[in-house]
Amino acid sequence: KQWYQRRVRGGDCVSTSLCKSDKILFTGTEEGSVKVYDTEVMRPTSSWQAHDAQVMQLVQSRSGLLSQGREGAISLWKDGRRLKTTKVESTGFCSFDIADNDRHCYVGLDERAKICCLDIDTFETIRTILPSDSNKRGLCWSLKAKENLLYLGFESGDLVVFDTRLHTRQLLDLKLHNEIITAMDVRGDQVITASPDNTIKVTSIVGVPRTSEEIPAPSDTSCPVQGQTLHTIPMKCQGTSRVAVREDNRLLAASGWDGGLRLFSRKKCNLLALVPAHDPEAICDMTLDNNHVICSGRDKKISFWTFY
Repeated sequence: KQWYQRRVRGGDCVSTSLCKSDKILFTGTEEGSVKVYDTEVMRPTSSWQAHDAQVMQLVQSRSGLLSQGREGAISLWKDGRRLKTTKVESTGFCSFDIADNDRHCYVGLDERAKICCLDIDTFETIRTILPSDSNKRGLCWSLKAKENLLYLGFESGDLVVFDTRLHTRQLLDLKLHNEIITAMDVRGDQVITASPDNTIKVTSIVGVPRTSEEIPAPSDTSCPVQGQTLHTIPMKCQGTSRVAVREDNRLLAASGWDGGLRLFSRKKCNLLALVPAHDPEAICDMTLDNNHVICSGRDKKISFWTFY
């Protein structure tokens, strides 16, 4: 059921980030501002102009709040004060992600299929990553960094997986969708991807090296890593903006381009609920936390949902 809904002043709300410990919700708008909400009273507490264009992504790190603007800027904030900023050639649709060690930030670049890795402490570029057959893949539209692995979803519908330890090594290349991979999440050895081809897919990745000693040398062309699609979920809406798996790996949430919020069981991928969270083509971002889902959209609304 819907727990709360709030209309956002000053532009469409296109990104969200929930701080569990401080019960704070950060939101980013189409006009480039960041707004802070107290989730206990559902009231805004502060706001500031963060970017000259749409706020594409908000992620909390040990150093502060990281924001990404469509003008290509990535900034680090603490209590509304900009600590540092850098400019990268990234004005597309791919939001960045930070690695589990909270030290590295991966960003999809405008140059075809290329990814850069930034040091969060210094904002210096550590390395760039380029998959094989990069000219055939188009731009990177979604990425996730989990447990020394970097998952990349491309315009061509390909999923490419890299091992980021010691040397960056491409482990896997799978054709999953017929169109762009617009959304992705990872839990354990499974990756969930969504596309405008009307499907969400759950794919198992097996054979990943668990220690640095097991990583094949760059000259070794053989690789034991394999991927297998376990479930294909048909979607009645044409596109999906976000997918998220709950931490206990029992629930999958998907926000559709039709404004609908869908909840699936993770084990059998059965549809459990469908609610009209926002206006059609409005929903932009979604945060899944325990028994709550927070959605934001271009209809200038933030909706809070609880399920049981």
